[in-house]
Amino acid sequence: MDSTQHPDSVLEALIAKGNRRDKEQKLRKLHELCAFEYNRHSQGARDLSLANISKLADSHGLFKARTIYNAQSSDYVVLISAWESYNGPKKVKQSTKINSKDDKKYAFLEKIEDPSVRSLCQIALIERDKLKAELNLLKSQTQVVVDMRPLGAEIVKGAANVAVIETAAQLTESERIALAEAVDPKNLELRKWSLGHTGEIMDDKGRFIFKPGFATAIRNILKQN
Repeated sequence: MDSTQHPDSVLEALIAKGNRRDKEQKLRKLHELCAFEYNRHSQGARDLSLANISKLADSHGLFKARTIYNAQSSDYVVLISAWESYNGPKKVKQSTKINSKDDKKYAFLEKIEDPSVRSLCQIALIERDKLKAELNLLKSQTQVVVDMRPLGAEIVKGAANVAVIETAAQLTESERIALAEAVDPKNLELRKWSLGHTGEIMDDKGRFIFKPGFATAIRNILKQN
């Protein structure tokens, strides 16, 4: 943009882009704010920098000062920069800077004479640094702990203080049901089988179907008394 272009012409060009109504109103109010600052001070005392005008816009409820450095605020930057250029050179050079600890970080932008180009470069660099910070945060949180224990598993301490998953926790629900029914007295009775005192299962003639300890072993697995 021509640095000698009048801010009125810059505003008209921005409005002609067909922005939303609320943004158009903010552009007009920002233009009025810049004009007021231009008229209330002499040339040497005016501060129409991006940092100062964005603070004033914030105090007037137009937008938050920090958002002026977002890419979506480029039209506001162009308008403010037009006013800064229209104001002319200052006796003490006051360039558009970031009002933060990053002043030195972006000091090389001072070599760009056109304030509007300088501001747009500044916005791009801030967005880049923001994305890099978010990416580094995501990288730092990529370590995920996956618990592969079965649902309902209980951990017991074995020899050498090693964690061991109990046998019952390794069974599926259908396996649990099948084992429980295998030693259920009602099911045994339907087959004319019986359950002995030492865990054996016998037929109706007293012969072993399963040896002693069979039923108690299943109940121990299922944690039944």
